[in-house]
Amino acid sequence: MESIDPAKLHAKISRLEEEVRSLKSRLVEKNKLEEQLYQAQKMEALANLAGGVAHDFNNILQTVMGYTQIALMKGNNNDPNYQDLEQIEIIAKKGSELTKQLLTFGRRIPSGSTPLDLNSKVKEIKDLLHRTIPRMIDIDLCLADDLRIVNIDESQIEQVLMNLSLNARDSMRNGGKLKFKTANVTVENVPVPGSLKSGKGEYVLLSVSDTGCGMSTNTMKNAFEPFFTTKGKEKGTGLGLSMVYSIVKNHGGFIECSSRVGEGTTFDIYFPACTMLEENLKLSQTINQERLTGGDESILLVDDDTDILKTAKDMLNAYGYKVTTAKSGEEAIYEYSSGTNNLVILDVGMPGMGGIKCLQSLLSMDKNAKVLVSTGYFPKEHLEKALKIGAKGLLAKPYSLLELLKSVRAVLDSEQKHKSVDGMKEKNYAIK
Repeated sequence: MESIDPAKLHAKISRLEEEVRSLKSRLVEKNKLEEQLYQAQKMEALANLAGGVAHDFNNILQTVMGYTQIALMKGNNNDPNYQDLEQIEIIAKKGSELTKQLLTFGRRIPSGSTPLDLNSKVKEIKDLLHRTIPRMIDIDLCLADDLRIVNIDESQIEQVLMNLSLNARDSMRNGGKLKFKTANVTVENVPVPGSLKSGKGEYVLLSVSDTGCGMSTNTMKNAFEPFFTTKGKEKGTGLGLSMVYSIVKNHGGFIECSSRVGEGTTFDIYFPACTMLEENLKLSQTINQERLTGGDESILLVDDDTDILKTAKDMLNAYGYKVTTAKSGEEAIYEYSSGTNNLVILDVGMPGMGGIKCLQSLLSMDKNAKVLVSTGYFPKEHLEKALKIGAKGLLAKPYSLLELLKSVRAVLDSEQKHKSVDGMKEKNYAIK
């Protein structure tokens, strides 16, 4: 019998052990990738679900806002129900923002940045948190009086604040303090685009801190990684902080985290401060928003929802416009061909021939037709198509009286130039 070389046997065993370790590592990686795919599919399903219900949901909100604003127009501040009506309008707008957040997260609609006072947003979030987090958690505000304006998407900063606040809540199960702080800061060594040099930059600091359980050094290293979570599967997806990181980065800012186990966590977020020109623009926008401008032009209003037709017609009539309505694309074509209309407000999510084909037909009849596309939700690529075909603007439901009048006036007074959907800076806009 041939003797076994101990050295060769040891080498063979070592190779087998290495293969086993390698196989285990591959299995762990495979399971990790499968879990990430599962989480990604869940978020994709959520985005698809949000897109599916958004159109109908926003139509309902549009009806609520429309009837509410008509009632507000007929009343005055001394009416006992006037403030209740204003609250209904505010709640309807919040419902719209919820849908917008889901669609933005699913990349179904573009986000748009506008000049914003972070202090006002922090105060709004504080009021909301008082109703959603345990009372044994104190909320403290330390807000700078002269805070600079930042250019940011309002719904996305809400996501940032809510994600950080809910994480803080989960870390303070026995109570504690949640603190929001804002300040104007000058940051050294800011990279200069297109150069190897760096310089100073003016930023607005938003700090969110808690007195919770804190994080270990290893946890902090992975905190912003997608799908990383220290919570159970039923309590977290691991996407909250990665979403915060992405939002901050997309706005030209950066985020820093400091934490110690048992002592709490602080997130310092830096957003670039607006220039004085941008701050003055915000002021002029605020002033312009107080001016409700009407006209005497003829408008064809097209929507398959009779309540939206009624409320929008009443609002436009109240400001001098002559309004004709149509409940379908086919009816819109007939009405446009048999009358004189300066503007068409066209819902693109209608049954039958649909809004896109109706738009094409209207422009084939009259290449100079001014059409304002209205929608509760429509895929971005279809909106791009509508603009390329010749639509002059987008009016997103649910829209307020102010948004309706501004969009109508902008299109009627505009010179037609095309912009992409990605170029939208406001929820409702007209191409100028």
